[in-house]
Formats: sequence, C-alpha cells, structure tokens
Amino acid sequence: MELKLYSVSDLSGILKLHPKTIIRFIKEGKIKAKKIGRSWMVSEEELKNYCHAELSNDQLPSITSGNASSKEQINASVVVEIKDQDSEKASRLSNSLMAMLNSDKGQSGGTRYDFIYYPEIQKAKYTFYGDPGFISKILTIFDELNRTKGQ
Repeated sequence: MELKLYSVSDLSGILKLHPKTIIRFIKEGKIKAKKIGRSWMVSEEELKNYCHAELSNDQLPSITSGNASSKEQINASVVVEIKDQDSEKASRLSNSLMAMLNSDKGQSGGTRYDFIYYPEIQKAKYTFYGDPGFISKILTIFDELNRTKGQ
C-alpha cells in the first residue's frame, strides 16, 4: 500500500486556499501534518479527515458565549410610523405607551423607547429596542390598534 503525501502547495490547489492559510491550519491543528525536512507534508488519510470534518460539521453555532444567556444577547428593534396623525393624538399614544412600559415589571432594563413627531408631514415615529418578547408585545399592541381603527 502506497502512502500518498501532499505538500502545502498541493493542498493549496486542492482546497483552493492560500498556502499561508494551509500552514496556519497545520499550526492550529486543524490539519494534521508532519514536517519532513523543511516542508510540511499531509497524508491522504489526514486530508480526508480534514475534509470530512469540515463537511460534517452539523452542529449549529451557539448564540451564547460564556455565562450570558441568549435573552441577554439577542436584541431586536422595530420602527412604527403612523401617517396623518396630529401631534395631540401622537403625544397621547406616546404617553400611553410610556405608561405601559413603565408599569411592566417583567421587563429587563435593556428596553428603550424613542418617539419623534414630524409636524410638517404629520407623521409620528415610534422606535422600540429590546428582547424579541418585548418587540413581539409591542407589535401586538400596534396590530390591535390598527384593527380597532378600521372598525
């Protein structure tokens, strides 16, 4: 049985990677190689192991790192614009939203709310930042407002 060995140059052509990347992978242990003289050589078996490991990486990347929970790491934002709204109605809705946000004891301190009114075009912009559950609640409120407005 013949032992087939590949040089860094050979691997560069096979894997379509720069030779310096191949050497870095060897030094990091991603590709197992032996130094023969001044050259790194990789056996056919180790090349197959590397390729199969790269192709069979079916684990999903974790969204959490360290001790942080995914709730602390995932944030979302939403911008709700309401056209043809006068400043009094926009301010009233903003005050109601602010009261609701302040009364919700279950919310973490990571939520934020911004309100801008554009009088020249009579448009209100409500911007919310927080965890996905919080954003979902906000969208549900605006969805309900939209449905009741149509009735």
